[in-house]
Amino acid sequence: MKKIRPLAIAGLFVTINASAVSFNDVQFWTGTGTNRAALVIEWSAPEDFTYSTVPAPIADKSLVWGYRFNGTATAAQMFTDILAADPRFYAVGSVDPRYGLGIFGIGFHLNSLDNSGLTDGTVTNYFTSGLQTNVTVYTDAAAPLNPGDLFWSGWNGPNWESWVEQNGAGGFFNCPDRGTNAYWTSTDPDYALSGYHGEWDYTINGLSSITLTNGSWVGFSVAAGPFSFDLSSLFDTHKHAPALPDPTITALVKNFAGGFQAGQWQAQFLSCTNWSYSLERSLDLHSWTTVTSGIPGNAGGVLITDPAPPAGQAFYRIRADQP
Repeated sequence: MKKIRPLAIAGLFVTINASAVSFNDVQFWTGTGTNRAALVIEWSAPEDFTYSTVPAPIADKSLVWGYRFNGTATAAQMFTDILAADPRFYAVGSVDPRYGLGIFGIGFHLNSLDNSGLTDGTVTNYFTSGLQTNVTVYTDAAAPLNPGDLFWSGWNGPNWESWVEQNGAGGFFNCPDRGTNAYWTSTDPDYALSGYHGEWDYTINGLSSITLTNGSWVGFSVAAGPFSFDLSSLFDTHKHAPALPDPTITALVKNFAGGFQAGQWQAQFLSCTNWSYSLERSLDLHSWTTVTSGIPGNAGGVLITDPAPPAGQAFYRIRADQP
C-alpha cells in the first residue's frame, strides 16, 4: 500500500507599515487549539554597527506568523513550532539549562530555499533544520549563504530585542501598535531595561519564561546599536518595537491538497503571480528530488502531478521560487 504524505511550503505575508492587523488577517498558522498568539519579526538596519560586520538586511520588512494552542504554552514553544512548520524561516541560538532558548540570529528565505547556511568569511555552517544551536560562525560577522535572505545576527554588536504586548497579559486580537514615537519610553531612567513603545513592552525575559495566553504577541526587532552598560549611552534607550504588519503579500501556497488520480499523484493549491512552482518528492525528508518544475503561478488554482510515484511511502512538498 502506498503512503503518500503531502508537505506544502507555505509562505506568509511581508509587512511594512499600515493599519492594525488582526488574527483574522494572518495567513500562516501552525499548532492546534482554541487559543491564538502571534510572532512578529522585523528586519531592519541598526543605526550603529559598532562591533558588527553583519551585512544590513536586504530590506526593512516585518513578517507575522500565527500560533494556535490549548492549555499552557510558552513563547519558546511557539517559536520552535513555527520554525518546524515553515521551511523558509530559520534561527541561530542556544539552549541554557537555566534560561532556556536564546536567539542570536534570525533569517528568512525571501526568494529561494537554496544555500541554507551562514558564513563569517572563514567558517561556514550549513543548515539541516530551522533552529541551529551548534553553529561555529562568528555571530557578529555572519551572513547568509543566500544573499536574497532576510537576516540579522548579533551578540556584542546590535542584537535582537524582544517585545510582548502591553502588560504581557494577552487579550490583543489586533497586533500591538508601536505608535508614532521614534523610540521606546523608559519607565525608569536609572534602569534602562524597562519601558514601552506604544502598545509593545520591552522584555529581557527569555522566550522560555514568557507564558502565552489567548491574544499574546511576541515581537523581535534589531537593536539600534550595541548594548552598553553605560546608562548615558543613547543606544541603551533608542529601541524600536516591531512595525505594524501590512498584509500586502499573501501566502505563496494556499489551500494545499494532494492525492492519487489515474495512477499519478497530484497536488492542487492556490498560487501567486510572479512565482514559479515545483513539485518535489522525498523518501526520507532529507533528500529531495524535483519531479515537475517551472509551473508559473497565476493567482488561481494550479495542478502539478508526479507521473511516476514510487511504491511505498513518499513525501511531497511544493517549492516556490521567483523566476
